[in-house]
Amino acid sequence: MFRVATCVVAIVCAGMNGCKDLGVESPASPSSLQLGVATPLTVLGKPAHEVLHITSVKILLRNITFRVAGGEDSVEIASAPLVVDLDLTAKPKALVTREVSAHNYDRMRFSIHTPEDGEPLLDSVFAEGNDGSKRFSVVVTGLYHDTPFIFRSHESFRIDIDFTSPIAIPVTGSVSVTLKIDPYAWFTEGDLIFDPFNQGEKIDDLIKHAPMNAFRDNNRDGEPDR
Repeated sequence: MFRVATCVVAIVCAGMNGCKDLGVESPASPSSLQLGVATPLTVLGKPAHEVLHITSVKILLRNITFRVAGGEDSVEIASAPLVVDLDLTAKPKALVTREVSAHNYDRMRFSIHTPEDGEPLLDSVFAEGNDGSKRFSVVVTGLYHDTPFIFRSHESFRIDIDFTSPIAIPVTGSVSVTLKIDPYAWFTEGDLIFDPFNQGEKIDDLIKHAPMNAFRDNNRDGEPDR
């Protein structure tokens, strides 16, 4: 009986490419990448800002890939949507852990994603009512001139981030990478602060083009390793 069961398992595993699914979230393991997200330290002084005070930010990400340096091949980190709930105290938050091939990687790509009509919602904040057209990729709450606001973006964006220097994934061990996002950069340009009630198109444009960076952060302090 034991031999029969063993054979069945072997046959099933062979049909599943060895039963190894790199698309399933896993704990840290040999050649693993731990991706987190953080806000910059500059957000800490913003609650006292006289015009704009952001209190929460949620973003829906999907199709996260890292490009192998020196070529066009990419490794998939996460294809399914992930909810990013930014910590506005500038503390890094874990996002996903994946097994990856040992390479040097020089670019990160992902989509800020608006759920399609009929797509299951990971968080009800990304939809309003039952109208499929009222779905959102970014939801920001806060105060503008002391008046509460909710800013919602309907747009989807593709973001490319070139690493300052390639991130090396070793043959064994793990590497932590932090994606840094400043939500205040979505509402400001120089000394200008854009009204979240009336300037949605401009804010959408800033979300698409605002500087973001990602870097190796093995001690997970939200700053690049030295």
